[in-house]
Amino acid sequence: MASTQTSRNASSSRNPSSIMQRMIPHCYCGLVSPIRTSTVPATLGKKFYGCANYWNGPKCTSFQWIDLPQCDCGRDELVQEVEWLERQLEKTKAEERRLRGMLWCTWVAIICFVIVHFY
Repeated sequence: MASTQTSRNASSSRNPSSIMQRMIPHCYCGLVSPIRTSTVPATLGKKFYGCANYWNGPKCTSFQWIDLPQCDCGRDELVQEVEWLERQLEKTKAEERRLRGMLWCTWVAIICFVIVHFY
């Protein structure tokens, strides 16, 4: 009878799902940390476990790299795309500064016109 109990305990401790649950890290929120993919150019494509609440609500600082071979599939194209987007962002910011300057000049011109015309 004792051997039956021992064999049950041994078999349940080797249950694949319970082993996987112990291997998957949990974030500080207490939730299972999903696998995420880095979008930062230096670590582009590298996998990590992050906070389950990253995109919704308060997030903790839970973070752990996954030691898998990094896939470089499409890495060069993604880096080029990121660089192009950064250039586009700088152009957009420059255009915004130019338009803000034009807006200020327009307001100054309107105020000057009103002062000269009505006084």
